[in-house]
Amino acid sequence: MYPMGSVFEDKSVFSETYVPRELRVRAKEADMLFKIYFNKLFSSAGLSDIAVIYGSLGRVGIGKTTIAKYVAEKLVEASRREGVRVKVAYVNVYTGPSLYSILSMIVRNAELGVTVRGSPVIDILKAIVDTLYINNTYLLVILDEFQSMLTSPKVEADDLYALLRVHEEMPSKDGVARIGFLLVASDVRALSYMRETIPQVESQVSFKLHLPAYRSYELLEILRQRAELGLKPGSWNDEILEMISETYGEDKGGDGSARRAIMALRMAAEMAEAEGRQFIGADLVRKALAEQEASSIPVSEIKSLGLHELLILRAIADAAVEGMDYITTGELRRRYELLCETLQVKARGYTQFHTYIRQLNSMGLIEARISGKGMRGRTTLIRLAPPIPADRLREVVNEAIMQAARH
Repeated sequence: MYPMGSVFEDKSVFSETYVPRELRVRAKEADMLFKIYFNKLFSSAGLSDIAVIYGSLGRVGIGKTTIAKYVAEKLVEASRREGVRVKVAYVNVYTGPSLYSILSMIVRNAELGVTVRGSPVIDILKAIVDTLYINNTYLLVILDEFQSMLTSPKVEADDLYALLRVHEEMPSKDGVARIGFLLVASDVRALSYMRETIPQVESQVSFKLHLPAYRSYELLEILRQRAELGLKPGSWNDEILEMISETYGEDKGGDGSARRAIMALRMAAEMAEAEGRQFIGADLVRKALAEQEASSIPVSEIKSLGLHELLILRAIADAAVEGMDYITTGELRRRYELLCETLQVKARGYTQFHTYIRQLNSMGLIEARISGKGMRGRTTLIRLAPPIPADRLREVVNEAIMQAARH
């Protein structure tokens, strides 16, 4: 029970793990994905599909995990109505990059009752297949942050192939494939890694779903659904939802993150509750948005950077503060050298300079892309990652630069 003045009806609606019963945005994409698994399940081949959901580089909170879980729940329900039993195992592989730990989580999450401890990987896979056959059950495995498996030194390519093509390596006794995979990756680079690491699997991916960042009208619909489900009637209006959606909408210059938009609404509601209000005012929304912006600076990561990485990041932030959407590597190099002169340190060579840019890109602090039409020649265009406010970042970077320079 919430105290008098509470605006919450159901706070769980604002949890990162919440999956709505209905998708108002991207329902078409989810339905396409559902039909692929459902139709294959009721064919003679069984559940053997592999699909990949991925986003744009550096984008988070764009619905990848939500769609994956939604499709899985819909598949379980639809199959049950047809008299077929389907289990789901959701595993975030980033928390357990070794194949043994991932198999352990699959067994535990799907409640398969298979002994894992002390068993070789191949024996665990065989036991999973046999258990599904004995119980006449199918299993959909969701591997979130899948790119972590492709780059982990703890996962051999042969073992990864055996996992994803288990119905070929260890077919069920009745010849029916009983394990399907839904892979959720951060961005398109996962497909490149698959081609390099397990090309036989990448070529057999049945469906590749790219999710762009959310636009403001899409975020507004998502926020409206969460407000209807999680907040008391009369405690909110479309005006405050529009404030949030236009802040984070990709078409309005935001990062297109539903996660951050939902969190901003939750924060504003919590502020209203703390003050005993019955309505979430625009003043509280502005305060929540400001706090969200401040918290988007990865301070600990920035302080871990070396001096020259910091100088490059400072140069990119300067360009953003000046209103430049992107900066070329040539202009970035010029600004970086000027900063080096100011601090009386020697600029690094071009090879190391480009290495630093790649590292900052892989950390999600910046975004880099190759120039397209409208520019002479081909060059790399660079900008700060959209969630990061340039002026606040510059303050943090300046402090880190002074600290690094003293050492």
